Amino acid sequence: MSRTAVLAPAVLASLLLAVAGCAAPAKSPRETPVVQVVRDNAASVVNIRTESLVDLKEHPAWGQYGERLDRFFKQYFGEDYSEGTVKLKSVGSGVIVDKGGLIVTNAHVVHRASSIYAVLRDGTVAEANVVTVNTLDDLALIRIRPARELRAVRFADVKTLMVGETVVAIGNPLGLENSVTTGVISGIDRAFKNTECDYACSGLLQTDASINPGNSGGALLNMDGELVGVNLAVVLGAQNIGFAVPVNKVIQLLREQGAVPGP
Repeated sequence: MSRTAVLAPAVLASLLLAVAGCAAPAKSPRETPVVQVVRDNAASVVNIRTESLVDLKEHPAWGQYGERLDRFFKQYFGEDYSEGTVKLKSVGSGVIVDKGGLIVTNAHVVHRASSIYAVLRDGTVAEANVVTVNTLDDLALIRIRPARELRAVRFADVKTLMVGETVVAIGNPLGLENSVTTGVISGIDRAFKNTECDYACSGLLQTDASINPGNSGGALLNMDGELVGVNLAVVLGAQNIGFAVPVNKVIQLLREQGAVPGP
């Protein structure tokens, strides 16, 4: 056997390694687990816009001061005001839990809304209808009729949640669509009274991920990209004390509607 024949396998192996190295460059340190979670799940979070009609003429003071109030509200609300009726608009978030268009959000996001619209990641706006509301847990299911199958979020096992584990919140704070914040699970089985509602929620997750008005109904995800909770509220005046409804309550609500959890 020649010297060349003996060296050929080693040379070939070196060439293969070199080619493999060129085909699969080193992963950038910017490609963090958080980036991957957002990339894989942002399309499962929607922005919710609601409109509510409020009849001001029902207020006892309207009979005495109606004419002056009518002029004031016309000036203040503009086209959203008409003949003693004002159209109030608000924003929130939701999470797609079924590829056919079923979305979970907070009950207070859709409370008394006359019109509900879900805005998908690609900008598509779809009108939504309320399926069911659970005020005790501040959860609601709404449904849209998409033209294509949607990406549904995966569910975490709530029993495996660990205090201190990293979580990612995706939502629509202050109307800033698909905003991302990160933090950790700060506590489990907390109770909190939402100032926007007349009831108190219990069994909540506490997180230090930043949650602001408009985040309500958005996704709280673990580093496996699974839904651990639905963002609820933040304690005003506190530093990074937020709450989320745990995913087991979402699953229970889906089962009550005969829906199978998961994509």
